[in-house]
Amino acid sequence: MPVKPRWTDRALKGAALVAVSLLFGVVYASSESSRIGSVSTGIAALNSGRSSGLTHSAPGAVGQSAAALAPGSHSGATPGSTTSAPSFALRDALIPGSTASSIGLWAADWGGAASKRSTAGWEAAAKNDRILIGDAGPYSKMMSQLHAWNPNLTVLVYNLGPYLQKGSSNYNSILSAHPTWFAHDSQHRLINLPMFPGNYLMDEGNSAYRAWQAQQLLATVSSGGFDGAMVDSVGDAPVGGGHYSSGVPVNAATGKQYTAAEYLANSVLLLNGDKAALGTKFLAFNGLISGPEYLSATHILATSNANAGVSELFLRQPTGSISAFPNATSVQDSIAMMTDLGAAGKAFLGWTKVWVSGSSAQVAKWENFTLGVYLLGRQSTSYLDFMPSHSADNTALSYSNLTDNLGAPLGTYKVSGSIFSRSFQHGSVTVNVSTGTSTVTVI
Repeated sequence: MPVKPRWTDRALKGAALVAVSLLFGVVYASSESSRIGSVSTGIAALNSGRSSGLTHSAPGAVGQSAAALAPGSHSGATPGSTTSAPSFALRDALIPGSTASSIGLWAADWGGAASKRSTAGWEAAAKNDRILIGDAGPYSKMMSQLHAWNPNLTVLVYNLGPYLQKGSSNYNSILSAHPTWFAHDSQHRLINLPMFPGNYLMDEGNSAYRAWQAQQLLATVSSGGFDGAMVDSVGDAPVGGGHYSSGVPVNAATGKQYTAAEYLANSVLLLNGDKAALGTKFLAFNGLISGPEYLSATHILATSNANAGVSELFLRQPTGSISAFPNATSVQDSIAMMTDLGAAGKAFLGWTKVWVSGSSAQVAKWENFTLGVYLLGRQSTSYLDFMPSHSADNTALSYSNLTDNLGAPLGTYKVSGSIFSRSFQHGSVTVNVSTGTSTVTVI
């Protein structure tokens, strides 16, 4: 199984995700659309190679993780709205079925649990989730049975993204025949990840590499009978100047270090090539990171032709304090990210991980809070994965409220002070960001 990091310098610097706030008098939900729109004006310039003027926070990406709309540009949709996708949305995609009458679950299942799973466990995974993402080895053997258990299931094969592992046949052959496909720093050295030293960065700006990557992805999807793929580790982490990578990659076209804007634009090109190769197959990527990061930088990745984006740090850092919850602004940013993906006709995959010690009550509080915020922003193709521990099997239903049936939302969320709320056909959700509590009521 490919080795990949689970979070990066950018994520570690995201203190806003874990700060407890007693913020009152928060602006109402309808204001969030304009907040996102204020950073969207440079998207067209970025995609044409010109400077976008966007201000990036410390660059980074989750995992080791790109999506065709500028945030806020979809008919003035407000957070939590159910705005229809624009006419140019990806109509050919194998979009998972609507979650209008259910929570909507997905599972990041490339961590090793699949290789030890029983038949009963596989059946439960197929029936619990709408999207499963896993390694080719164990999953290719189960494809027909998984679809038999759940005909609506979408199964994606995990792909490491723009990295090759030292010692692999692909690494050796490409280093010999096409050394310029690898990213190099200003000293002409290859670039790896200190946390995972066997993973070497490729140059997304090299069109020949992108074409090769797309064909490799298609071959894996086709041979295993997968419904599509999830490309991990897309984003600008290597250009952040932090500790994520051993060096900053140089742009072969300019002879200078890549800027964040240049790097993100190439990530979009990589994903567009992958989608073109896969055709009607489903393409997801990991790189949205979090709501605040989406607002400041990663929304650019959501301009690709991919069908879905993963937010691996949805609401918290994995090892953040068990007792610290995001403030109202971070919650609104997270909801806005969900709304924006939905309005662009793309699926949103939120992933919340509690990888720290805590009592069962503390972890349950986080699960309830996560579900509450998720429901505030849920769109028809939104999906959630809550991981209560580092060793948890993501396909297992750890909490019964994940099967609640609230029906379709009856409008957008509302805010009054520190209280967020939203009504559904068969219930309601209320979140208090000042206390980190959430109440989901089913009627």
